[in-house]
Amino acid sequence: MKRFFLIFTCLILVSCVLLTACGDKNKGNKTDDSTGNKETTAQTTGGNKDTDAATDGDTKDEDTTNGEIDGESSAESETEDDTTDAETDAKEENKEDKDEEDKGQSDDDFVPPRFTNPLTGLPTLYDITKKRPVSIIVNNIGVSLPQEGISQADVLYECLAEGGITRLMMITTYYDEFKKVGSIRSARDYFIDYSDGYNAIFVHAGGSPYAYDTIANRWVNNIDAVNGDAAFHYTFGTFERDPERMQKFALEHTLVLKSGQGLVNAIAYMGYNIEKAAGYEEPFKFADFRHPTVLDNEATHAKVVMSNYQTVDFVYDEEIGKYRRYQYNGQPHIDGSTGEQLSFKNVILIFTSTYAIPGDDKARIDVGTTGTGSGWFMTDGTYQRITWRKDSATSILRFYYEDGTEVELNRGKTMINVVPSYNEYYVTFDNNWN
Repeated sequence: MKRFFLIFTCLILVSCVLLTACGDKNKGNKTDDSTGNKETTAQTTGGNKDTDAATDGDTKDEDTTNGEIDGESSAESETEDDTTDAETDAKEENKEDKDEEDKGQSDDDFVPPRFTNPLTGLPTLYDITKKRPVSIIVNNIGVSLPQEGISQADVLYECLAEGGITRLMMITTYYDEFKKVGSIRSARDYFIDYSDGYNAIFVHAGGSPYAYDTIANRWVNNIDAVNGDAAFHYTFGTFERDPERMQKFALEHTLVLKSGQGLVNAIAYMGYNIEKAAGYEEPFKFADFRHPTVLDNEATHAKVVMSNYQTVDFVYDEEIGKYRRYQYNGQPHIDGSTGEQLSFKNVILIFTSTYAIPGDDKARIDVGTTGTGSGWFMTDGTYQRITWRKDSATSILRFYYEDGTEVELNRGKTMINVVPSYNEYYVTFDNNWN
């Protein structure tokens, strides 16, 4: 009986276990099917939603959904806009900082050119500081114009000669590269004084008795186209009577420097030293490349009376940053070789004693070149009162502001007009063409 009871009990337990296992298995299948159906539904719904949204955005549900998405997008957009604005502001601040750094770097890291021309302050390809310049006397009477090659000057002087006419003296270091220059005219002793200040080799065609006395007494290195060696004309190709000018002008206005090479040949023939004298001091002080000189007053059109015969105008051209030169009551001063009008970065007017030499049969004049005097300096459309000083006949002409500091020229070509002191008060700086 007991054995029967145990067997019966075991059968009941096995049956319960089996029933329980089957129930768990069915439950699991149901859950898997439900989950699979849910994922499929979700995938289908998502696919339909994407497809519908792409094809038709007018349904209410999609509007609502889009509204919710748009709302989220709008919030995100505002956040992105804020972020973008912040980033933009930060970039602009960084750019400003960088610009300031760049400005500082441009000053701090600026490397000046290795070589500069001592007459203009402009960069050169090689060192010419030891090379002697030449000075050349050029005709400027009205009936001889236009000149040839006058624009090749680095520095140009204008002084009176007898009868109210003026002569020019061009100074340059690049004479070996010259093309035709002229017409060449006779020397005056005061031109030699200014030339000697540059330690220049003096080129001329004849001269006054006073000029020849000066040349002899000082042993001036000169090349004379009239009383010099005939080889200058016939062997070295230094001077010639220009065929084209011979057809247009009187004989005295036709003598020209033929070429730079001809001048080099003449200098070598004469045995002149082509390097500056020991201890020579350069003539000009130039402003820093980064900080040009700007003066106190505006000078857009200066009018300078040299004599009853010659009036000069300097008109500032902002486009080129230079003064264009006019003469003989408003005629552009033209280089006949190039057709270009003369222009200058710096214009200096100095006032000196000027008077007729008593008893001179040609009514020649004397120009005071030494001592001190007053003047004006013009550059970049501005001007200021200056003084000049020349300690001796052979020393350089120096320029100072009224407080005693030396004038700093801007870099470029310079025009120097030596004006009779009696015409000082006829200079104007706001002239208009009449």
